[in-house]
Amino acid sequence: MTRHIKAVVFDMDGLLLDTERLSRQAWLAGGRDLGVELPLTALTSIIGRRRPEVEAEFRAAMGESFAVDALYERHAAHYHALLAATPAHELRKPGLDALLHFLDVHAIPRAIATSTLAAGAAHKLALAELAPRFPIVVTGEQVARSKPAPDIFLEAARRLQVNPADCVAFEDSDLGLDAALAAGMLAIAVPDLKPLPSTMMSRVAATLGALDEAMDWLAPRLVRPTT
Repeated sequence: MTRHIKAVVFDMDGLLLDTERLSRQAWLAGGRDLGVELPLTALTSIIGRRRPEVEAEFRAAMGESFAVDALYERHAAHYHALLAATPAHELRKPGLDALLHFLDVHAIPRAIATSTLAAGAAHKLALAELAPRFPIVVTGEQVARSKPAPDIFLEAARRLQVNPADCVAFEDSDLGLDAALAAGMLAIAVPDLKPLPSTMMSRVAATLGALDEAMDWLAPRLVRPTT
């Protein structure tokens, strides 16, 4: 049976914003500041994870004595500089502007569900000139459990006042897709830097190459709000 969509929930980094590449550049630059070359396997593994998991990954890759706190400081400095130097239109992922216009035309509500903390999310959305387009933003510290637990998507549905089963979630990572599916939402994969496991492909409603492909998928499934 076809499920009809009343609302859309988006991840942020790597999905709406082309920030994962900037973050990877910042990690690599921070590592070089400390005289080390961070392995790409570790940088891929940490995508979408909270700090304790990231620290554990770096220590597993670089040794228990590795200066993770110093790396975080150097990453933050490089990352903020890269964000500030990137024009707003380049921060937005290809196809996003057209997709948001499509949702506006069809009066479909939307929310962001991101593991990023509120201050960081607000800063990045402002830099990308997207803050007015997303009145509902659920961030990592606002829920008890992080992705892949469903908490953040359930909270987004609650704020949207829509049943989770009537929502579709767009995600670029396996952790986020697991969370959306656990919340009972349809899930659309739009992979970014982190390849998705082959087992995930059979669980999602669709896998897209870019956000501009979403409109064709959404169009026959949308339920417009009643007036």
